[in-house]
Amino acid sequence: MSKELFKPVQKRKLVDEILEQLQNKIFSGQFKPGDKLPTETELMEQLSVGRSTVREAVKILVHAEVLQVRHGDGTYIKSVKHPESYLKSAKRYNEQHIYEVRKMLDMQLCEIAVANRTEEDLEKMQTYLTQRKKALDSGNYADYVEADVYFHFALAQSTQNELFIDLYRDFCAILKKYLSNLIVKDIRQYDDSTVIHEQLLLAIRERNVEEAKLLTLENLKQISGEKDNII
Repeated sequence: MSKELFKPVQKRKLVDEILEQLQNKIFSGQFKPGDKLPTETELMEQLSVGRSTVREAVKILVHAEVLQVRHGDGTYIKSVKHPESYLKSAKRYNEQHIYEVRKMLDMQLCEIAVANRTEEDLEKMQTYLTQRKKALDSGNYADYVEADVYFHFALAQSTQNELFIDLYRDFCAILKKYLSNLIVKDIRQYDDSTVIHEQLLLAIRERNVEEAKLLTLENLKQISGEKDNII
C-alpha cells in the first residue's frame, strides 16, 4: 500500500476537506476492517494540515463508527460501509424507524416542557445552543453533535418527568450515532439549523406549545431530507 494516500488541501473548509478525503480512501476499497490508518503525524504531513484539523475529522468518523481509536496503539478501520448504506442497516434500527420514534418523542416532549420548564432549564438549553453554534462554526463536528444531543436532552429534562427523561437518555445514544453518520454521509449538503433551535427555545420560554411543535416538525423534516436534506 502506498504511503502517499492523501493529497494536500488547497481550498475549502479544512475539516470538510479532510473528512471527505478520509472517507473517499476508506470507502474506495483500499482498506478493510481492521486495517490501521496512517499515524496522526503522517496524516498531518500528507494532508498539509495541523493536528487539531486531523483530530476533528477522525473524531466524527469515530462517532459514526467508521474508525476506532485504540489508545496507545493507533486508529483502525472499523467499517468500510458507505454511511448511506450503513444508515439503513446499522444495528436493527433503520433511518425511518429512528425518525418515527424521534418525532413521537419530540412532539410530546414540547407539550410537557412548555408547561413544566424552569428558568434553570432555559439557561441550560441556551448554554448548549451556544456550544453547538461555536462547534459548528469551527468545524468541530463531533462536539457539535454532542452539544446538539445535549440540547435536546436538556429539553427532555425540562419536562420534569423521570420516565420520559430515562427514555430520552437511552434514545440519545442512537441519536448521536445517527447524526454523526448524517454528517459523514454528505458533508457538502450540511447546513446550520441554529435559527430553528433558537426559535424553538424562545417558544418554550414563552410557553407557546403550538409554535414549539411547528418548529420541532420543521427541524425533523430537515433531518429526514423532506426539505433540503440538512440537519
